[in-house]
Amino acid sequence: KSGRSKCQILKDAIPAKALRIGKELDNPFKEGATMFLWYSVEPLFKSFKHGSAKKQRITSVDILAGFEDLKKVDQKKLRKLVEKGNEMQEQLDQVDKEATTRLEHSKNGGVFWSVVQAGNTTRVQWGAIGEDGNVSEKIHKNEATATKFMTKMIAEKEKGGYVGIDNSVCSKLEIKGEKDTESLEKNSKPLRIALDKKRKASGISKENTSAPIPERTESSRNLTGTDGGSSSNDEQPIHSWSVEYAKSGRSKC
Repeated sequence: KSGRSKCQILKDAIPAKALRIGKELDNPFKEGATMFLWYSVEPLFKSFKHGSAKKQRITSVDILAGFEDLKKVDQKKLRKLVEKGNEMQEQLDQVDKEATTRLEHSKNGGVFWSVVQAGNTTRVQWGAIGEDGNVSEKIHKNEATATKFMTKMIAEKEKGGYVGIDNSVCSKLEIKGEKDTESLEKNSKPLRIALDKKRKASGISKENTSAPIPERTESSRNLTGTDGGSSSNDEQPIHSWSVEYAKSGRSKC
């Protein structure tokens, strides 16, 4: 409201009377107090597709304080963005876990990378074994483009030393011949032993590794599936969401 607010994504000024959304977090500079971080609408919803797997997102306009005070056209805009985001999540969450391709590597104490496709949508997840890691969700031009993206990413990871731990990855190697399959088993055995030790230390059974992407609750739905990071406030508890029109053109996005 003072015109000194700053959007955490674009860092650009939010024009006066433009729609902005704020999330209320604990204030790290004052014990017991909270503060709001402000965002332009489209960049915020786009950011929900990337970052920490624990990132909280807006799944209903009912949680937006001030929503009923908005113009009808802006209410409709927000409802559409929320519905589109929820639809994308549902498509990916409904995909059979067996359709997920998961690979692991012993570097950095043991890391994983996984990808799943639902129509023209893909979800890539990566991080340390035993942790939720980061997520990147993407809507492609069509299903063929999504499949091409997934195939390319899997090939790049395997070239970098990642090893598939489920049948969805190994199956494509079997068509190349028995010799290639035997070579894979021989070369991956030391890696698998190291990864099994890592999983055991993390309390993860081998049976559970075929389902690498956990169901994300409505309060915990969520850069590219390489080795990117996430915003420092992605995993902080959010006390509330608020929506309003910027009071001046000096606030920053």
